[in-house]
Amino acid sequence: MEALVLLIIFGSIFGSIVANRVFKYRHIERMKELETGQRQAEQRELLALREAKSDLEERLRHLETIVCNVDYELNAKLNRLSTRHLALEAALPGGSEKTMQAASEGIAAETERVLQGTVRPGQVVAGRFEIIRLLGAGGMGAVYLARDRKLSEEVALKVVAGLGLSDPGAAERLHREASAARRISHPNVVRLHDIGEEGGLLFLSMEFVDGESLHQRLTRLGRPMTPAELRPLLAMLCDGLAAAHAAGVVHRDLKPANILIDRGGQVKLIDFGIARMAHVDGMTATGMVIGTAEYMAPEQIRGGGIDARTDIYALGVIAFQALTGQPPFVGETPIAVSLAHCTEPVPAPRTITPQLPAAWESLILRALEKSPPMRFQTVADLRGALPVDAADPTIATPAQPEATERLRS
Repeated sequence: MEALVLLIIFGSIFGSIVANRVFKYRHIERMKELETGQRQAEQRELLALREAKSDLEERLRHLETIVCNVDYELNAKLNRLSTRHLALEAALPGGSEKTMQAASEGIAAETERVLQGTVRPGQVVAGRFEIIRLLGAGGMGAVYLARDRKLSEEVALKVVAGLGLSDPGAAERLHREASAARRISHPNVVRLHDIGEEGGLLFLSMEFVDGESLHQRLTRLGRPMTPAELRPLLAMLCDGLAAAHAAGVVHRDLKPANILIDRGGQVKLIDFGIARMAHVDGMTATGMVIGTAEYMAPEQIRGGGIDARTDIYALGVIAFQALTGQPPFVGETPIAVSLAHCTEPVPAPRTITPQLPAAWESLILRALEKSPPMRFQTVADLRGALPVDAADPTIATPAQPEATERLRS
């Protein structure tokens, strides 16, 4: 009996010691788990902070580039002021400050009319172009319908206000680029007739297209286009752009306003005013970024090397906008839009237009890859990838081959 009691007492003491050690061991293991979990959480938090810092630094770098190079509104204002100053100097041969201050109100008013795109109907430019009416105006000048007395036909006359007037070498570059654009012979590219200068203002005469721009059509429709409506237009646009690329020209400012559609449905690509020639200094030799923020590729915004794939990105934006009713990125300022192009993922078009076929979404997203090697490498590739609906009567014909390697910087 005493032995049993002793055994019970000994067992109780031993069990207490073992239980205490077990609890202590579990406590230690639990603390280790908590410490490990805390360290992992801290590491994850640190990694997230590092990623956020890296992203912020990247955004700041892009913002610095954009602020330095893409202040569109200020650049346009400086451009107009420079034009007005130099045009007054041209109107007054003396050119002195005292003489300029003594200029008559009539001369100043006439100069202002030219600069603001209000040349009067009936006025004759360069003794050759009789102004009929204003077709459109913008920060870089105005476009008029005019009768060319030499060719005896109606032409579009673009008066370039301020472009290159403050840079002695810019006029020569404009002439060189205009000459190159004139050599692009294709039914889907507007013909350039002539370039001239009068009174310190540059002007270009080109084929007049009686129709509307893609921008005007989208506005008139008031809804997204269907793939069947867009496909033939995009195919013709690719053909015209392929001809430009084969001639060594990157457009750099593709947008709906620069795509004309005549009354017969033929597409005409216009406005090579800021196009870049392969192996030739462009009008942006100073490093200024020129273009329209909503349609600019990331490498163009950063002021980096551009090639045919830069135009392909703009085609992707145009297709996105036409099929969804809005561009992929919008913002209150060009800087905000440009920053989004460089850093934000492109929204899936079918989240905006659910009925859009998946094949069209895939094409658009590939064209809008931020890295040029990930995009279509030529517009012929993009044209060949255009989805064909069974009900679409459009007959696909191969685009002209492109000299893409010549265009890569």
